[in-house]
Amino acid sequence: MIMEVNIGPVLINQRKQHHITQQQLADFVGVSKAAVSKWETGQSYPDITLLPSLAAYFNLQIDDLLDYEPQLSTSEIQNIYNTLKKSFTTEPGEEVLTKLRSLIRRYYACYPFIQQMGLLILNHFTSLPGKDVADKQARYVAEARQLFIHVRENTDDTTLKLNARNLEAYTLILLHKPQEVLTLLGTATPTYLPAENLIATAYQMQHDTEKAQAVYQSAMYQHASVGMNYFTNYLTLLTADPAKFTETYRRGKAYAEVFKMATLNPLVYLNFLLATIMGLAQQQQTTVLFQVLTHYVDVLSHTEFPPVLHGDAYFDQIDDWLDTLDSGHQTPRNATMVQQQLVDIIQQDPTLAAYRSDKRWLPLARKLKEVGQHGPQ
Repeated sequence: MIMEVNIGPVLINQRKQHHITQQQLADFVGVSKAAVSKWETGQSYPDITLLPSLAAYFNLQIDDLLDYEPQLSTSEIQNIYNTLKKSFTTEPGEEVLTKLRSLIRRYYACYPFIQQMGLLILNHFTSLPGKDVADKQARYVAEARQLFIHVRENTDDTTLKLNARNLEAYTLILLHKPQEVLTLLGTATPTYLPAENLIATAYQMQHDTEKAQAVYQSAMYQHASVGMNYFTNYLTLLTADPAKFTETYRRGKAYAEVFKMATLNPLVYLNFLLATIMGLAQQQQTTVLFQVLTHYVDVLSHTEFPPVLHGDAYFDQIDDWLDTLDSGHQTPRNATMVQQQLVDIIQQDPTLAAYRSDKRWLPLARKLKEVGQHGPQ
């Protein structure tokens, strides 16, 4: 872990708050005004023996005076995230929340870490303490939003800032604040100039074909999952238009087959199938519903848990890129919870209640029960 000390800005801020001049501070600690000036501009640091006096002068703890910024490496962020994720199945939610908030306070200036902790809250807020799901969503999504705002307002990393803004918008959706989403993001579809094209071209100009290929592969891998999500979300808008719903499902399924989503990113594909099942149930398209439901159960039963992000014979140059992700090769949600939810929603959602008496339901229900009992590997 890299430690960055930022005593200069602290001294400037404290002097202004207390209306103290550089000369007054210098006189108190017994140094020259020029020495204080160098501390504040980062040209030098106070001798360690002066730190207690400086902290006492401004009524601060030494840690607050130093304003140290612990910067975690990508692998450290991955390890902490995955450890906390697993804790949801072994510890009470109150204990996990206490650990989570303690880590947030400790690494508040490590913006990639703070963003990942916001994601952890979004992905697992139902396991945190609260009266009910609505209460938990209101409390913890708002807490995650504040973390994303902190990142967006303080990081110098433009990519991280953009991601934080979009995640903040997602929390606003969950908090049912659509106008604030539009205020934050704007109302028009943004023009997209993919940086990956420029990066790959730069590598190509340097005659580094292998790196250029790796960039394109990682970009296509990401966009394949994003595209699948577009189909999923669009389906939910088409319940009242059966013809377009059917065509969107047909195209989405073909898209998934081209990119082998059932094996490369099964959770994204299962969500697409789930949206299709719910829409077909509302449209009372029984025959097609059972066809898709059978496929859903088959994919779910063949999905290994915990699912791991990986390439294949085509995407054979993405491992290095996956290693750079804050979540690494792991999916962001707890595997046990995800698998059980994918089973429970079919077994318990009231949208499917009318179909559970159909004779075609029984073999699917038995297979789902086996999946739920087997649990993640």
